[in-house]
Amino acid sequence: MIIDKIDLFSYFGRERGGALAGTLTCYRHSQYAEMNRTTRHPAMLVIPGGGYSFVSEREGDPVALAFFGAGFDCFVLDYDVAPRFSYPVQVQEAAMAMMYIRKNAERLLLLPDKVAAIGFSAGGHLLGCISVLWDDPAVRELFGEECVSVRPDASVYSYAVVSSDPKIYHGGSFVNFCGTKALPDDYSIDKKVRPSCKPSFIWANTPDDCVRVENSVRLYQALTAAGVPAELHLFRDGWHGMTVCSEEVDGNRPLAPALAYTRSWLPLCKKFLATLGFVND
Repeated sequence: MIIDKIDLFSYFGRERGGALAGTLTCYRHSQYAEMNRTTRHPAMLVIPGGGYSFVSEREGDPVALAFFGAGFDCFVLDYDVAPRFSYPVQVQEAAMAMMYIRKNAERLLLLPDKVAAIGFSAGGHLLGCISVLWDDPAVRELFGEECVSVRPDASVYSYAVVSSDPKIYHGGSFVNFCGTKALPDDYSIDKKVRPSCKPSFIWANTPDDCVRVENSVRLYQALTAAGVPAELHLFRDGWHGMTVCSEEVDGNRPLAPALAYTRSWLPLCKKFLATLGFVND
């Protein structure tokens, strides 16, 4: 395994403006000379959640390692959060992360058209910002017409914050994301879906009392209405923040049956991505 850390601001030659994060931790497969071949891998950008007030460690490295084992080279984004930063900083950092992977696909031996992204909770909302709103003014400011390269080739939404509807929204995430420079309705992902979005896998837990499951349902409905291939899995048990459903990340409830049951989202997701060609070459 090759592990690197990339400073996205430094790579793109941008002033930090006080930003503390904006980095990628990269987990890449080594090339073994004894195999006498070069293997190219699909890529997965991992975007942890945390309500835009912190970046969850449980939704970062453990997720990367789960997909690394399935043949993905994985890149975990650490992004800036409130109260110090709000829009557009998070969106630009996520956009830089995707663009870094695109621009270095040849050098890193990645499959250039097989770059997926996965987001959890508020990280799922940030995923939506680059999957649905890849030509947002904040992204155009960075990359102009190249902004379309920020859109992942497949998106995986994990108990994601989606809707700005006060009946179901996660208010804290929208307050922290928007700050004083954005309006919640302009970043309600379900309202912005268009036919040019890429295939999406969505999962959540019905009893989630933090980010209501209706967020995932509305996203699925919007995607399918737009003709975008989408798959939705709603588990009957569980709680918010289950991530890879292991004792490592949820040690307070190691014997809960819901952990073993909900864990099936991972093989289901991997199969979904494999049908789209996200396999080693």
